[in-house]
Amino acid sequence: MKTISVTELKTHLSREIRKVEKGNNILITDHDHPVAMLTSVRKNGNDWSQIADKPMKTFKLRHSVTVNTYPLEILQEERKR
Repeated sequence: MKTISVTELKTHLSREIRKVEKGNNILITDHDHPVAMLTSVRKNGNDWSQIADKPMKTFKLRHSVTVNTYPLEILQEERKR
């Protein structure tokens, strides 16, 4: 599994997404600490539209807050900060 920093991922996002679409997983780090994993939705046999329309049961944010909400709402809130 490939490991990539948040900074490098931002720079090469399109390239890395193409790798994930081919079935590769990418571990994302922030200051050498693992924070997320990028994996293909299709690889897991899921349909993206089904995932996006369901609220997550629990989702831990970077600040150790657990919320019950839609993933898109969480991303939009994080971008406002």
